[in-house]
Amino acid sequence: MITRRHAVGSLLSGVVLRSQPEAQTRQATGVKVGEVTPDAAVIWTRRTASAGRLVDGILRKGAGKNARAPEPGADVNRFEGACPGGDGYIRLIVEAASGRSRKKTSSWMDVNPEQDFTYQFRVSGLEPSTVYRYVVETRGDSKRVDSPVGGRFRTAPAESVAVPIHFALTSCQKYSETDRPDGFHMYEALAKVNADFFVSCGDNVYYDSDDPVVNSAAVARYHWQRMYSMATLRNCLGNLPGYWQKDDHDVYSDDSYPGMQTQKMLPFQFAEGQRLFREQVPAPTEKNPMYRRFRWGTQVEIWLPEGRDHRSANPDPDGPGKSIWGPAQKRWLEETLANSPARWKFVINPNPVIGPDHGRKRDNHANPSFATEGLEFRKWLKANVEGSVILMNGDRHWQYHSVDPDTELNEFGCGAASDSHSVMPSGGEDLRYHRFLRAKGGFVTCRVDPSAQTLVLQHHDVHGAVTNRVVFGKRAV
Repeated sequence: MITRRHAVGSLLSGVVLRSQPEAQTRQATGVKVGEVTPDAAVIWTRRTASAGRLVDGILRKGAGKNARAPEPGADVNRFEGACPGGDGYIRLIVEAASGRSRKKTSSWMDVNPEQDFTYQFRVSGLEPSTVYRYVVETRGDSKRVDSPVGGRFRTAPAESVAVPIHFALTSCQKYSETDRPDGFHMYEALAKVNADFFVSCGDNVYYDSDDPVVNSAAVARYHWQRMYSMATLRNCLGNLPGYWQKDDHDVYSDDSYPGMQTQKMLPFQFAEGQRLFREQVPAPTEKNPMYRRFRWGTQVEIWLPEGRDHRSANPDPDGPGKSIWGPAQKRWLEETLANSPARWKFVINPNPVIGPDHGRKRDNHANPSFATEGLEFRKWLKANVEGSVILMNGDRHWQYHSVDPDTELNEFGCGAASDSHSVMPSGGEDLRYHRFLRAKGGFVTCRVDPSAQTLVLQHHDVHGAVTNRVVFGKRAV
């Protein structure tokens, strides 16, 4: 007989006991590790009422014009993929994989429906460049503990240390565009590239164009449940730490901005989408803005701008006062970029800064609607951090490497999570910009090697095969 203590010990040692009865687990939506620094991490957890997602529920997989909001009073827990939360308690056990440091065991924390039965453990006092293993335990009102779920992650190196860094970038994962029954091929490929971390730069779910259209917090939470309970996501993200950004579809609707209302989504509001995003992924505390930066040794610093919370209304006339980022965030970006000693500075924006984009779009810096701020920022980058900055983005449903003809800045778009969710830009290939263009899905990886003084960026297809490779050396970009 396998006892709970033996199961926990086995998970902490990195060995999963196959005879462990999965039916006893209560974590159908998995675990997400995020916001990793040299001495801290945030571990997102959730207790569910059952071990797995609802596989024989009402199918709601329409998209676009076929997506409809549920009828008033509809029970989302009857929909396919639903993972209702479960009352009870949750705790975290963390220790260095080497077993040489003292094990950290949290108190039992209460989970409740007000936070969708989630809890985010903010773990501090960790050591830099160290692999940690963790176990998440749950229980109901009794003292009987459910079967645990475990994984591992590595902390960032100290800022003074020059070590190789390898990370990935993803975007645009739509439930109606999954490419296998258990999720996305992309996540199986991500698990194999052995990255230190990944960035999900927006459109993690599609509130407005995946069925059912979100018209309440319950329906919004259902979108997150059915997405992150798929096996490919759960298996990958338990061991690959990430940093999550939001974009229009996972806060509200297409091209959304504060105060915007979409008739088909009422009474659900933009502000509610902002709150739920922080609830559903590892995120900064409420007192901190969603824009932030992370340092990985001497070589890499990453900026994650926030593109929805502070923007002007898209239809406003363009000009010096119109902004996607707002004055405070723009000052933060410029001051921290100018003062950073990191060899490579990655500005990972949910939307393009260079593009080019579809001619009909009007919500990013590659569009006429925000052209003034986009041009100003590109000129500032060239004047202040030329030779050390790389722009990266999601949102566009094609993979590309562009070079701005005026500033010679480089931008890499990762593309959508599946081939079926990809399109060719309406203007075709613009040879003034594009060095690489591919209307298929996949992701981007970046590998920095301080010994060779190189940066290698690669586009991958959904199975992980390299489709484009760009190498920057010790000379200016």
